[in-house]
Amino acid sequence: MNEVKVLDHGSVILRNLAGPTRRIEQSSKWGTPMGYRPFDADDTDVANAARISFEGQDEERTYDQEIKLARYLLKNGHTSPWEMISVWIEVRVPIFVDRQMVRHRTWRRNESSARYIVLPEQWYIPEVVGGKAPNKKQGQEDNLPQDIQAEFKHRLNVACARDYSEYKRALDNGVAPEHARMFLHLNHYVHWLGNVDLSNLFKFLGLRVHEHAQIEAQKYGRAIIELLDPHLPGLMQIYREVIQGEKA
Repeated sequence: MNEVKVLDHGSVILRNLAGPTRRIEQSSKWGTPMGYRPFDADDTDVANAARISFEGQDEERTYDQEIKLARYLLKNGHTSPWEMISVWIEVRVPIFVDRQMVRHRTWRRNESSARYIVLPEQWYIPEVVGGKAPNKKQGQEDNLPQDIQAEFKHRLNVACARDYSEYKRALDNGVAPEHARMFLHLNHYVHWLGNVDLSNLFKFLGLRVHEHAQIEAQKYGRAIIELLDPHLPGLMQIYREVIQGEKA
């Protein structure tokens, strides 16, 4: 599984996951069967990259030894070996949620451009409409009556549908796409491809899956974790222990 659906029209796709070592087949070194592996990156890449400091790459060590070194590196702020793994993901996300992602400036990304294409008829309507939190430092709480939530969702959908029609009308009348798109709302979906190293991705995830983060951003963060877990189980467990503070 390389795709996780998020929100009503969103998704995260794991496009590629690469480390410094090219791998065609699954190594039997750790007792796993030979066969096709979808990505090159491996739990042992971080430790192996770090060992070049002592000219100790590619020597025979146990999996547990490699994970122990990777854990030590992350706990003690030695992040450059973690930067040796690159992650490519493809994302469909509402604009206002994307602003929580693009703030992490270490991402390299290309986005579908509404200057050149017609954006699809897709906008986000929340399943649960949050109410204003008593603590102004937090964004929302699930504290609104159902009738107010239903009215908000109805009015939001009507407004988005109306203004999408205005967007299409402007395009049909010859208005430049870069101006016509001003009819669209912050909950309209955008589509991009991004690349980031694993160290900086962990910093992003540590902020965006935190319980105080924007709820929709949390869901995208958890989707990325779900996609990485099967391919880097040992390194993702270290992430949970060191970044999220979970016990092993």
